[in-house]
Amino acid sequence: MLHIDIPTIAEFRDLAQLRAEFCISLYMPTSRLGANAEANRTLFKELAKDALTQLRKAGVNKRVIEAFESRFEQLAGGEHDPDQDKVRQRQRAKPDESLSFWHYQGNGLAVLAVPEMLHAFRMAETPRQLVEVADRLQLAPLLRAMTSRHDAFVLALAEESVRLVQVFANSPPLRVWVPGLPKNAEEASHRPSFHIRAPRGRLQTLEGEKVLLHQYVEKVNHAVQGVLRGHTTPLILAAVEPLALMFRAVCDYPEFVEEAMQGNPDRLTDAELEDRAIPILNHLYAREIMNLIARYEELKPRRATTDLSYAAHAATAGAVDQLLVDLDAVVPGLVSDVDGSVTYAASDDTEVYNVVDEVARRALCTGARVLAASREQLPGRAPLAAILRYQFI
Repeated sequence: MLHIDIPTIAEFRDLAQLRAEFCISLYMPTSRLGANAEANRTLFKELAKDALTQLRKAGVNKRVIEAFESRFEQLAGGEHDPDQDKVRQRQRAKPDESLSFWHYQGNGLAVLAVPEMLHAFRMAETPRQLVEVADRLQLAPLLRAMTSRHDAFVLALAEESVRLVQVFANSPPLRVWVPGLPKNAEEASHRPSFHIRAPRGRLQTLEGEKVLLHQYVEKVNHAVQGVLRGHTTPLILAAVEPLALMFRAVCDYPEFVEEAMQGNPDRLTDAELEDRAIPILNHLYAREIMNLIARYEELKPRRATTDLSYAAHAATAGAVDQLLVDLDAVVPGLVSDVDGSVTYAASDDTEVYNVVDEVARRALCTGARVLAASREQLPGRAPLAAILRYQFI
């Protein structure tokens, strides 16, 4: 099972705007296997120790160091005692929360801290191991998690069964529990079979069966919508006709994918559903990129640009509507918080940061749709392409 915590836009905005004398950003790969929980925790403690060492070498106030140390120790938890675990089980006590956290991980972990608070985000992607101490948090790896399509929900809908499965680009699928979801069409309609002739005076024949199927689909849609409410993850339908057509007619989930999965899902395992869903997810993301590039070509040069300095000005003013960005591009420098003017640097050091990441961060914080792409996909192999909400001067 994959456990991820992608920050909301509001959470990301708060983290991006945070400035302090000392901010610590830790990124590390993790194993999602519970058996490797202790190895995950040990690596975190090593990275935290490295960050604290950097603070001590810089002559940071002892109280500041102790504040960081306390927060890291709280997340790491105490030493693991198997005997104590057995005692907790016998007493039916709640498990140690810190140990549970390390037991349930994704493929990576981000720990972002200032003396007053700490945030931890479990990631689907595997980040490069990183320890950074600066006046702001390093958010580039989280940007990648927030701009990439790495998971989707698959609704496997058949007369005989229905299930909701979350699939991932690089992890095993996860069956999602849906309160109120009928087991099948028979349970939803309270009839032993759709294909047994009804008593006189009741709905009969194919027309009657369609009415009952509609009731089944509406119950499924209502239950699934309750689980998906607030999500922005795509929903892919796996169903055959007429169920597929019926579900499309009632589903108003904003991220419902028009491209459906072929074949009877009742005959497919969760893993097989994932294998068929990932290409659909990739096609969806590729179309988004193609549509953005087409719109860029249509609106350039007045309302679209690949000029990094111009994009920085526009992002600072909240004028970027859509942004296609190469998150592997590194352009060291500084971006003014006042007007977005860029001061480029000859090399990347502790006094500067990546201007491309900073433009993406500011665009995301002001409501822009940000997509990650490779350099080859970007117009003119530029580090980014921005579409503006209005002509920005």
